[in-house]
Amino acid sequence: MWHSDRVPKRVDHQERRREIAEALFRIAAAQGLQAVTLRAVAAAAGISMNLVQYYFPTKEEMLRFAWQRIAELGGERAGAGIVEALRTGDERAVLRAYLLGVLPTDERGRMLCAVQIAYFAVDVTRGGQDPDQEALLPHLVNALTDQIRQAQARQRIPAHLDARLEADTLATMTAGLLTGILVDTYDTDQATTIIDYRLDQLFSGIRAAAP
Repeated sequence: MWHSDRVPKRVDHQERRREIAEALFRIAAAQGLQAVTLRAVAAAAGISMNLVQYYFPTKEEMLRFAWQRIAELGGERAGAGIVEALRTGDERAVLRAYLLGVLPTDERGRMLCAVQIAYFAVDVTRGGQDPDQEALLPHLVNALTDQIRQAQARQRIPAHLDARLEADTLATMTAGLLTGILVDTYDTDQATTIIDYRLDQLFSGIRAAAP
């Protein structure tokens, strides 16, 4: 008679890849990507190097998957706030949700942001981003641009402003605030105050221009 406790446990291969990525995150956040090797990740994950190689035959494949996972987790982290803001129909609230969603608000957020910076440091040394790694900033800029244009159509933001350049400015500012938080130049409250100040300027332009 076949007993259920003898049935081999079914392995969730995607979950195992994510566990390996989490081990990579811990190494990269603490030591940078230069410390990431298949052997180091295997040790951090508490599994054999052969098992890591089963899922990721090369370090490059592992790094690409980990970057994709960073993008997924970033979207999940910001998603709830953005969805809630979208329900209000208030473009300022949506812009604010997108920008605040970039910032780390807890230890896990700080770790994930530190990993992003670790990838960025490699890109700087290499002179460009790996073409196989999807760039995150353009998605943010596109979303911000759409909201600014909607606000301009409703005469909440001056029509003469370049929506794309304003979006680029907001995104770049927030990326700088992210780095500032990681090195304790700012805390989250200070960064939020700066974002609110800039949004107030953007949305007060119509009133300021009125006679």
